[in-house]
Amino acid sequence: MTTTQQPGAPEDPVYKNGLKDARFGMIFWAIATFFVCGCAYFLGYQRPGQKLTSADIQPIFGIPKWFFISVVVPWVVCSVVCVVYAGFIMTDDDLGRDHTDELEQEIREGADIHELS
Repeated sequence: MTTTQQPGAPEDPVYKNGLKDARFGMIFWAIATFFVCGCAYFLGYQRPGQKLTSADIQPIFGIPKWFFISVVVPWVVCSVVCVVYAGFIMTDDDLGRDHTDELEQEIREGADIHELS
């Protein structure tokens, strides 16, 4: 069953919230990916004109500095942002009445679930 949006009709709030969450997730993912890859490239890879030596390791908590800054720190930041977003910004939407009990009863009785509408 497909439904089409009538011109001038208000947009479904579930769709709007889902779209907002998807946009946030994709933008945040892209920023995190570019930061991690860029930081790891500039701090941890040997490039023309830059010779890496053992002095470049500079351990932080026993982890090489480039790995700590380009992997551990973003992982912690992303975890905190996800918890804050899911706990305080993301909203619950009313999806209507729960039909679980009715569907389970129909399944037990052997009814064709395609006839239920």
